[in-house]
Amino acid sequence: MTSDKSSPDSAPSTAELEAKYKRNPAPKQPYQIVLSVKDAPGPLTKAEGFIRYEAPDCSYVPDPIAGVRMHPSHTLPIEYSKVDENTFAATIYADGMLDEDYLGKGICNWQLMSVNSSLRATGAKTDVGYVANLLADEVNAQKARTNYYVKYEYPGDDPSELIDIGKTDPSGYRAELQGQLFTITSTPKAGMP
Repeated sequence: MTSDKSSPDSAPSTAELEAKYKRNPAPKQPYQIVLSVKDAPGPLTKAEGFIRYEAPDCSYVPDPIAGVRMHPSHTLPIEYSKVDENTFAATIYADGMLDEDYLGKGICNWQLMSVNSSLRATGAKTDVGYVANLLADEVNAQKARTNYYVKYEYPGDDPSELIDIGKTDPSGYRAELQGQLFTITSTPKAGMP
């Protein structure tokens, strides 16, 4: 019996592919990501995040029975430094992943998809995680995004790790909450700080 590349035994699993992906050892497209907090009800002392990459020119089928094609994707952590009481900064790379033949079908070219950040009061599991994301086109255009969040949930007391994605338009909140909002602005800047 001949081997069929589409048989369940030879299809790569997502976990197997993840283990093959490599960081770019010499990235050349740095961006500084600055998170600026304004009018928060208390200190936000813990900033963390990750960069999501995808290789849209490559695809694979991890489950031949389901037949769903997927693109390789990978995340890398972001290490933020505290600049002052209300500002955090980190350097990321748009070309943080190594373009390589991961599937045996030609070079997979990675693209930055999003920069995903979260701020918390102390880092405790009960803290609300205030999420502030940037899409690739915002990073490339160096376009800032401001998210609005309600103050009353701060700092949080839910052990299930509650997150608040906020809103980019403050008018999306009820009228009685309009005076109870704070902001996190995510600003991408090309180059090293």
